[in-house]
Amino acid sequence: MIDRYELASGATCSIAVEWGCNAYSWIVDGRELMYCPPELPAQATKVTGGGSPLLFPAIGRTWDLSVDPPVPGNYRIYGSDKTYFMPSHGIVYLSRFERVALDEGTDRISALYQLNTPQKVHEENYPFDVSYQQRFTLCDSSIEFETILINQGSTPAPVAFGHHPYFRISNAEREGVELHLPVTKWLKTNPDTVLFNGDSEPAGSVLKFEPDIYYDHVFAGVNGSRMSLIDAGAGSTIHVDFDEKFELLTVYAPDGADFVCIEPWSRGLGAFCYLDKPGWESGDIAPVILPGQTRTMRVKYGVEL
Repeated sequence: MIDRYELASGATCSIAVEWGCNAYSWIVDGRELMYCPPELPAQATKVTGGGSPLLFPAIGRTWDLSVDPPVPGNYRIYGSDKTYFMPSHGIVYLSRFERVALDEGTDRISALYQLNTPQKVHEENYPFDVSYQQRFTLCDSSIEFETILINQGSTPAPVAFGHHPYFRISNAEREGVELHLPVTKWLKTNPDTVLFNGDSEPAGSVLKFEPDIYYDHVFAGVNGSRMSLIDAGAGSTIHVDFDEKFELLTVYAPDGADFVCIEPWSRGLGAFCYLDKPGWESGDIAPVILPGQTRTMRVKYGVEL
């Protein structure tokens, strides 16, 4: 099911509700800004691949590190002998969204969706009762995302969250494409597990993309609230504004790709690997929502053409 919204200005947004509520199309002044392959979302078999996936309640990959070699996806929770499975970037693809509210105007449309998580997913993937609502607000030159998480259970719940937008670029050689981002550190990851390896190096505020390089970089030391993707060939700048709850900024762009992903994430890359350790409820390993607590997170995509 596709929900398509259009303003009087001609700006549109299309959301693939059954593909993780993915905003796979965003058009301003007749220009498509999101990258999504033709076979998606109709042939989607995973949460990522194009558009603007929502990552919940895990970001990155999960591994059972208690065995050698590590087993992908498996994790355990301290105090329990049960083994759970966390798909890469979370459970939204195993669950279903439904629209619960719609407010339409000529220059602003707001739609609210609720994630319905099957009991089987609670039993096999994520045994926590966290309510997740996602609001999309389309304006003439922007989309606003409001994420509302509520712990309705009786125990603390680990909840990492992120956005994974695939923005189109004018050329796969990346000529004239650069990213301005407010960070101080590039955190290094293990190429096999894509988990932090403890190493880092200083990072500048401007990343000029080079051809034939596979970018899968995670940055920290966030000292601002905006990433800006500048594409001289397209004559456009896309801004991603984010609130203080996003502490990691990720850049994903395989060599030869027609897109660049600039992704605001919370803490907690690979955090489900470490829930078998005592004390994870403190929030040091992954962001934690206490029983009855609400957490609201906001991001906005904006464009200058």
